[in-house]
Amino acid sequence: MDNNAFSSTPTQRRKGSKARTAVVGVLAAGLLLGGGVLAANAATSTNAPSTTAAATSQPKATAAAAAKTALARHPLAAALRFFVNGDSSKPNYGQRAAKIATFILDKRPKLAAKLPAALQADLKALKDAAAGDRVAKATHIKDTALSGDYGAKIQAEAKRIQEQKVDRKA
Repeated sequence: MDNNAFSSTPTQRRKGSKARTAVVGVLAAGLLLGGGVLAANAATSTNAPSTTAAATSQPKATAAAAAKTALARHPLAAALRFFVNGDSSKPNYGQRAAKIATFILDKRPKLAAKLPAALQADLKALKDAAAGDRVAKATHIKDTALSGDYGAKIQAEAKRIQEQKVDRKA
């Protein structure tokens, strides 16, 4: 009998086996998760109200998270997109506009310092405005950006954003 066949000394692992194990584990977890989601969707009935509420709340939460990420990534572009494309008839438009102005002025002071003085003043006025005046101040920022009073670069970007909205609707 060969005593070396069942030796107690550990054998060396092949190169890359940890990485291979990790990749296989991630793939297996993904397949299990995907299968679980499919099974859960198949098991639910179509006329259950709680399922509909859960399904509709996820896209809203995802959209809100995406908007927050976009604002953190490039706050001026996101703010300009909101002011140009935003629907001022919505009830929370003024509140959201004030939040954006506050974010740019308080959380991104280096960016705010680079903005034209007129835009800085208008954002500050929007931030400090009473709830009833916020929509008018936000509309003023939109109109001023589109007219070019903040400068040619901001006007060009505002018009580009406005054209994109028209193209998406067409």
